[in-house]
Amino acid sequence: MSESVSTSHGGHELTAASDPAMIATLRHQIADIARESGAADGIVDDLQLAASELATNVVQHTDASTIRMVLRRDPTEWVLVVDDAEGLSELDPTTVPDPTALTGRGLFIVQAIMDDVRIVGDGHRRRVRCAKRID
Repeated sequence: MSESVSTSHGGHELTAASDPAMIATLRHQIADIARESGAADGIVDDLQLAASELATNVVQHTDASTIRMVLRRDPTEWVLVVDDAEGLSELDPTTVPDPTALTGRGLFIVQAIMDDVRIVGDGHRRRVRCAKRID
């Protein structure tokens, strides 16, 4: 089961069990929220793909029991924040993942489709923050 609530900052917080079966549900919820908030189709597609790749990272690379995402529209960009980036290393745009590996390209894909991707932390936990500019 997944849950979506509005945040005090004008965004939408989505939480779901850290289960591969929940990734599609989160992806569809992100798309619905973005569309209802006026996102263009291309931005919706990019937000969906980023949400899917980052949720997969949570499931495969952390011991988190839930996936937590926040999506918000700022005046100049869409921002997607996904919790539990503990197992992710910093992004290195000069390193291309092994094309023969079965995994390891999710963050690289997100970096390719979004305008800004950062791993941020507050001392207690690390998150992936990615943004897509509104043209």
